Amino acid sequence: MRLPHLSANLIKQGQLTKRLQAWWAGYHYEAEDDALPEPEEAPDEVERASGFNSRQSAAWSDPRLQVSEKIWGTGYSGPGGDDEVEALIRPLALDSSMAIVNFGAGLGGTTRALHNQTGAWVSGYEPSPLLAEAGAELSQSAGLHKKATIEAFDVETLNLHDDGFNAVFSKEALFAMGQKQGIFEKFYNCLRVDGQLLITDYLATKPDGSGDAIEQWAAQESARPKLWSLEQTCAVISDLGFKVRITEDVTPSVRKQILIALAAFSGSIDPNSPSQSGRGPAIIAEIEMWANRIKVLDSGEVAVFRIYGRKFDPKLK
Repeated sequence: MRLPHLSANLIKQGQLTKRLQAWWAGYHYEAEDDALPEPEEAPDEVERASGFNSRQSAAWSDPRLQVSEKIWGTGYSGPGGDDEVEALIRPLALDSSMAIVNFGAGLGGTTRALHNQTGAWVSGYEPSPLLAEAGAELSQSAGLHKKATIEAFDVETLNLHDDGFNAVFSKEALFAMGQKQGIFEKFYNCLRVDGQLLITDYLATKPDGSGDAIEQWAAQESARPKLWSLEQTCAVISDLGFKVRITEDVTPSVRKQILIALAAFSGSIDPNSPSQSGRGPAIIAEIEMWANRIKVLDSGEVAVFRIYGRKFDPKLK
């Protein structure tokens, strides 16, 4: 029996948990009509699992991480992929003479894509030691252990070389982190004059960052989001010395990426497959997390923004 078709309507109606539990228990599921975009193709489980058994990091034993990577692709734990990274950084004109910080690197898919598409030396930083270890292993396997490094960090002790980088890139990672003021200060200090900052992140659409939908969503995340508003984010980085040039709402694109990936995954997974033994709870938890993010985006209280800025000469401040 296949995973139930995951519709936008099903997410909105709040029936997802019961239907997923029924699916895993083997009950009959009636599909609903919806406006969900059709995936171009379902993910190939065999292809994505290639080489999986040779991985040594303890993180790979976590069924949740296994499910996440199957949804998003090798080296990724969220929407985007190599093509999205390429589209985001194209205007930055990065090249092999440059050095880049990738903040919130996860499994390092973005870090490696940044190097592969620009030739630049990329330093990836990830707050989870287990994810960082797994990401470093993937970089090692790809022969990029020096050019696309992944390491764990703590905000208070993170030491980024002053004036040592040409660009900082962070994709939907900062919303889960505290001490944002300190993080942005480290971004500013590590960049050379005219260095570039490009982030995409979940931000509150109201200046005070409040709302019922936000509270409901925050309570359902494994770690409560530390949500800033667009106004607060832009004010802080501008005060540091960044000239903010772009603030773009990219919610429709991110929302579509999530729905297409979940639909492709739902069409490919069979709980009767030996490879899926014991993964039911992990599958349910991962899909619920992304469904809840779709719900808060649809509420209008949270949006995903792309913010681009450049560091101007501190002597001119």
